[in-house]
Amino acid sequence: MIKKRLNIRMSGLGGQGAVTAAHVMAMAANRDGKFSISNPFFGAEKRMAPAESYCRIGIERIYDRGELVFPDVIQVFHPQVITMGKSYTMPFYSGVKEGGVVIINSDVPLLSEEDIQRLKELNVAVFYIP
Repeated sequence: MIKKRLNIRMSGLGGQGAVTAAHVMAMAANRDGKFSISNPFFGAEKRMAPAESYCRIGIERIYDRGELVFPDVIQVFHPQVITMGKSYTMPFYSGVKEGGVVIINSDVPLLSEEDIQRLKELNVAVFYIP
């Protein structure tokens, strides 16, 4: 059984499927008897511009919409998101909850020593999946 709420932020580039992945995950959770909601977050960009999508899964009704600021899980669909995300002044993992998870679509480590240290301080597990 999952905790009361699981918040997932999926970051990618337009056309990679981050929006579709969040929708599929929310529908799968719903079919499993959970409450879920997904919503995209992007502007008038074109393909290969930064895009995010959010999936919230819980055991109670979910009324939240909009940007997911404090995710439990961050999925990075493209390594470029790490350096070219929504904000050049904040790291891609900003807001991740203590004890959270970061999943990066890459077969090589991409994080700086500073990022690794900060995520360790937050007890965040980092996984690279090619």
